[in-house]
Amino acid sequence: MKKLFTIVAAALCALTVSAKETVPGFTPGTLTFGGWGWNTITTLGQGKVINNGDGTADDSGVTYFDASEHEYVVFEYSAATCAKMKAIVQYNCKGTAGKYGPDFNEGSQEFVLNVNGGIMAIELNGDYCDKVFSIAMQDPGTPGTVDVTDVYFATEEEYLAAKAEADKIEKVLVLDGEGGTHTLAAGDWGWDSKWLDATDISAFNTAVIEVESVTGFGKINFEAFEIELPASETAYIATYDISSISSIKQYAYQNLYKSNPEDETISVPDGETVIKVKKVYLTSKTKQEVDDEIATGISNMIAAPAAQSNVRYNLLGVKNGNGIYIMNGKKYMK
Repeated sequence: MKKLFTIVAAALCALTVSAKETVPGFTPGTLTFGGWGWNTITTLGQGKVINNGDGTADDSGVTYFDASEHEYVVFEYSAATCAKMKAIVQYNCKGTAGKYGPDFNEGSQEFVLNVNGGIMAIELNGDYCDKVFSIAMQDPGTPGTVDVTDVYFATEEEYLAAKAEADKIEKVLVLDGEGGTHTLAAGDWGWDSKWLDATDISAFNTAVIEVESVTGFGKINFEAFEIELPASETAYIATYDISSISSIKQYAYQNLYKSNPEDETISVPDGETVIKVKKVYLTSKTKQEVDDEIATGISNMIAAPAAQSNVRYNLLGVKNGNGIYIMNGKKYMK
């Protein structure tokens, strides 16, 4: 009997610990957004506020959702192709239901989305949380899709628990998912830039450039840092530690027009550089973690560490030799 009582007590305790509540009317699925596209997750309010014409209003006939027992609305998603998303909670206090106006209140927050999934969370307005009218999502000019798995009201403890789980997911921000060819003219400013509108990258540690090939001698200017891209007819991956960078406005491909990354004493004539890339992205993993994965998991690509000489010697000590060679302290096969 004592054992049974313990089991029942534990079950009741478990029920009281979790009070999160999926918002009524929510259906999991993939939401598609166009430029500044809007998707209503659920409409919780019904009825219409009557404006009295004297600065007052009567909303006695309106039904709202009372979320006053909760502190957050949490949006969980498993994948995203939108770069950014605005999560929205609309309250209707005095104005006309479902319409903007001086008495219409909206709580919203913009998030950088992770392609591998995560959460967005908005703290409820304590003054209006007993009159929640609707919950929605809007892309701030970054069209794509979001796979939404759950949207629920939560206490602060439940939000923090969900955030802790989401923080375990590798965060990836794709800066260029299609790749392409960048032809850079000879001279000081052979330049091709990508503007990113001051994107917050404080959650990311490493920039990864999947290079298809490089003709000539190139580099990427990544804010205040330069990532050299050595000439190569075969694919490789260049990585760089960006943990000290909190935001980025642009990155740019540039012709490294008068230096040889393998020997700084050799002067090469001016000439254009052609950089072909497959993908450019940021990851929350450290540079060492990414380099270790490249070395062990991708046999036909090599990591090209930035700010190193990239001079290679074979096992006989011959510079730029074929076969097994050593570059920047690591072994490679050519």
